Amino acid sequence: MNLLLFRTDINTRKRVKAIKPLLSNHPVIASWSVDTADIDNVLRIETKALLEETDVIRLVKTCGFHCEVLPD
Repeated sequence: MNLLLFRTDINTRKRVKAIKPLLSNHPVIASWSVDTADIDNVLRIETKALLEETDVIRLVKTCGFHCEVLPD
């Protein structure tokens, strides 16, 4: 499993619900969550296979949200 972490502007339950179908139905994503209590609204994704960070960013942006790789 690979772990990917992103900073987002997904800061409410309503926004999380907006991306749920997109991420939950993705064939490579095993699980995902958004920590809306964190200042960075961290999107955490566990993948079954290789998934590029740029692909996740592009996917989230199609829903109208900001997404960038969370620096270490």
